[in-house]
Amino acid sequence: MDILLIYVRELFDLSPKKLIVNMMLMVVLGIIEGIGTLMIIPLLMVSGIIPGMQESSGLTFWLNHIFQIAGVPLNLPVILLLYIGLNFGQSWLQRFQTILNFDIQQSFAVFLSSRLFRVVAYAEWQLLISKTKSDITNVIINELIRVYSGVNFFLQIITNSLITLIQIIFAFIIAPALTCLVLAGAFILFMSLQTFTKESRRMGQHVSDLNRDLLFDLTEHLNGIKEIKSYGVEAAQIRNFVKARNMMKENLVRFNAIQTRTAMAYKVGAAVFISLFLFSAIEIFRPNPQVLIIIAVISARLWPRLASFQTGLQNINMNLPAFRAAKELENQCLAARENMPEEGIMRRMELKYGVEFRNVSFFYDSDRASYAVKEVNFELPVGTTTAFVGVSGAGKSTLVDLLIGLLTPKEGDILIDGEQLLDNLRPWRNSIGYVPQDALLFNASIRDNLLWACPDAAEDDMWESLRLAAIDSFIGSLPNGLDTVVGDRGVRLSGGERQRVVLARALLRKPSVLILDEATSSLDSENETRIQQAIENLQGKMTIVIVAHRISTIRNADQILVLEQGQIVEKGNYQSLMKNKDGRFYALASQYSDEERFAGCTSI
Repeated sequence: MDILLIYVRELFDLSPKKLIVNMMLMVVLGIIEGIGTLMIIPLLMVSGIIPGMQESSGLTFWLNHIFQIAGVPLNLPVILLLYIGLNFGQSWLQRFQTILNFDIQQSFAVFLSSRLFRVVAYAEWQLLISKTKSDITNVIINELIRVYSGVNFFLQIITNSLITLIQIIFAFIIAPALTCLVLAGAFILFMSLQTFTKESRRMGQHVSDLNRDLLFDLTEHLNGIKEIKSYGVEAAQIRNFVKARNMMKENLVRFNAIQTRTAMAYKVGAAVFISLFLFSAIEIFRPNPQVLIIIAVISARLWPRLASFQTGLQNINMNLPAFRAAKELENQCLAARENMPEEGIMRRMELKYGVEFRNVSFFYDSDRASYAVKEVNFELPVGTTTAFVGVSGAGKSTLVDLLIGLLTPKEGDILIDGEQLLDNLRPWRNSIGYVPQDALLFNASIRDNLLWACPDAAEDDMWESLRLAAIDSFIGSLPNGLDTVVGDRGVRLSGGERQRVVLARALLRKPSVLILDEATSSLDSENETRIQQAIENLQGKMTIVIVAHRISTIRNADQILVLEQGQIVEKGNYQSLMKNKDGRFYALASQYSDEERFAGCTSI
């Protein structure tokens, strides 16, 4: 239960005043309910509605005396008005307390989800790629909903506990022996049902696992929907989904069976202990009728609250695995947080001299024998164009990720104008235009997709970036122009059109460094030629890095770095590299014509 206490402490830190007010309202409501129990029956006795009771002593006598001093006659209308007034006050306070309680819960929900999303957003790239998107989504959506539910049950338990405690105090003052008898019975029943609570925790872990697997299956299906339909394997996917969903149903049905078994046990137990209570009261303790009625009413109210307390405990234990999953993800992301402030002025770094990789090495796991990049040394002078070339697995994309600051070198340094890149992550990334191989477009208009990366851009700047990306004529021909909605991940555009919109978005930022990671892989020769011309027009105005897939893309690069197993094996411009007929670059270039792709030169 330690993990639950952590969240409860965070809840208190978030809304201490509201929680204190909430607790006070619980106490007041408990007192009002206790007073109602104590007052209504004696008042009915005093008024003669319940005949045969003596009013010469005890609570009945004092109530009668108080009303006589106040000059208020004790008759049926007055008693009923008092009853209505008491219930109105209790109901109003109960409504206010419920609204306040809900506000506290929702504020906590916003706080937790925002905090978790923030730490995920600022976590290091290496941690994020070690997890599936569905696992992170499951924790932020499904598991956090269960956390809110668990906190809600905890607050309900506190409410029931306070009200129950006040009622027990009233009952103990009136008849301590009978109250101890009732509490002993409740304690025996509560302890006998603790096995259900432990079973609830095991089921809760199973629910977490099933939620994760179900979301993974659904995400993978949607990600691969085109291939799935192309192969005609929808039936197999449906069977897997239905199987997982049925397992979820069976688990929840078992949990429901435990809850209903608990409710039944409390009802049967209540009948047994109330019978023992009445027998003991009448045959052994022999209290006066007023005391017997009041204790009976308190007991009748007490048992449902005890049943609710037990059900709340089971629900909390059911949701504890969700608490643990959310906290584990948060702690992992905090431990792997990037060295970058969350807020601040959008400062840029205008590259003055260039970028230097100095003895940079990187590996993805603890095995130093499998370096993705090893002892790399090179410079990217400002205003020059550099190309990375190599077969799949050579380390090209790892080098790009290091340049962006997504990965941190295990050894060596990356310097931006002589300053450590890691000390300037935010301004450095604000200065980068990145075009990946897989174009990312949102289900929004072209205008919104452009403004996403540059919110303050003017429309003229948008059209200029579209012209540079060789897609202005196409956008202009659309009925809605910039306001055309592209669909989920840009599905309404062709692959080449999506890529060019993403390129335009990168150029709209007016970056100091433009990184093209297989950026023209989806384009035909005609459009590639137009983009190549645009890139050549940009040469000298910004620093350009290209992960090559065609010889024509890198022919005019100022320098070409040829990678092999994470190391730079050749360096030079196109002409000098082609002169070395024994070199690695010449072998790659000779394998393909200018119109062919480097089939093996995709980024890792």
